[in-house]
Amino acid sequence: MRELLSKPAARMLAQLAVSALILWALFRDANLGAVWQTLKGGSLWMLVGALLVKAVGLLVHEARLWLALPVPRPPLPRVISLGLVAGVLNLALPARAGDVAAIAMLERECEVPVPVGTAAVGVTSFLEAALFAFFLMAVLGMGAAQWADIMGSDQNPAMWIGLALLGGCIVLATMGILGRQLRDRPAPQSRILALVQQILIETAQMVGSGRYLMIQSAVAAAQVVVVVVAFSLAMMASGAGVDDPVTSASMVLAVSSLASFVLPPTMAAGPDAASSLVLPHFGADPTGALAYATVYWVVAHLPAVCMGLPSLFARR
Repeated sequence: MRELLSKPAARMLAQLAVSALILWALFRDANLGAVWQTLKGGSLWMLVGALLVKAVGLLVHEARLWLALPVPRPPLPRVISLGLVAGVLNLALPARAGDVAAIAMLERECEVPVPVGTAAVGVTSFLEAALFAFFLMAVLGMGAAQWADIMGSDQNPAMWIGLALLGGCIVLATMGILGRQLRDRPAPQSRILALVQQILIETAQMVGSGRYLMIQSAVAAAQVVVVVVAFSLAMMASGAGVDDPVTSASMVLAVSSLASFVLPPTMAAGPDAASSLVLPHFGADPTGALAYATVYWVVAHLPAVCMGLPSLFARR
């Protein structure tokens, strides 16, 4: 079974089957007419605002990748273009496989060595996740009652998030220390080990710069705020009628992000399940939860597709 799932085609079929099963379970008793009426009761202007803000968030994300590269940097429009292509691939593929494509395109189109591109993509992704984790811990504090209803009063999600964040910081610090120690050593004979050594060296150079970390952290914080604002506007656009749009949207975003490591976001099962799990605890009925899941999917995909597909087709 493990050998079968190691094949990309079989893995994709398994993901499609799981996604279809989740969607069937969520929609089998749904009144689609009621979902449509809920959507009609939302705000079109809020939806437009959510799409525009999400588009800005995409540009900020790709600008962070450009800032992560060493001087002299490639042209900003080129890096933004390939980053948007990677974003489209991330929608269709699980585990952020588009980031691997971004590393390859940085080498091919911008002459950025693979170790440098890998370190830049890795550090920027980690800082984004770290800033979102800090924000999520604050959100969990504000929505502690709802989270206790969802997970049980004996669970402490903030502790687990903090431990995961601490673990990530330890891994990043360890990579930085190893990179410094390996800087003056000759490259191993093995190509793979030599690549790992160069990635560690580049990572150490990046995380060893206080100015670099301050700039990246500030822009990552701005990006997290922009994304949360976009999905909070989407909540108000959906007509779901929740009590706290910001907290509820943040929780749905967190659960959906975790689900994307297993299920590609394009298949919609992750956001649908997250909305159905979280939103009833904020006053939404199951119909409202599905209405928000629909708007969530549109806001998550439409800007990325409209901005990324032209860049993807230009590379054919």
